[in-house]
Amino acid sequence: MTRSRTTPAVICLCIGLLSGCTSDGTTQPPPMAAATQPLMDESVPPAARSACLAAVSNTANNGDVQITEMIFSEANSQVTVGVGPTRAPWRCLVSNSGVVANVMSMTNEGAL
Repeated sequence: MTRSRTTPAVICLCIGLLSGCTSDGTTQPPPMAAATQPLMDESVPPAARSACLAAVSNTANNGDVQITEMIFSEANSQVTVGVGPTRAPWRCLVSNSGVVANVMSMTNEGAL
């Protein structure tokens, strides 16, 4: 009876798809996920942007506001506004004509 001997390189090759091993028996770190960049969709009309900045500023009672993300939609666009020096995120849903449908803090206020 012949007995086969399994080498570490063969083992690594067999499980390489799951663990990132290469054919020479060495390992590679898994690929890094791409950093997500905020979407700044310039299709969001200026009237919608201005309306969200004003609504968030009034609701948060803070004039230090800046748009951090914009996503256009034919129904209601979404504008994320950063408030204060730490740019606490607020979400604003707004029609493209500038009518604000909803303003909501995205901060976990229970942790504050």
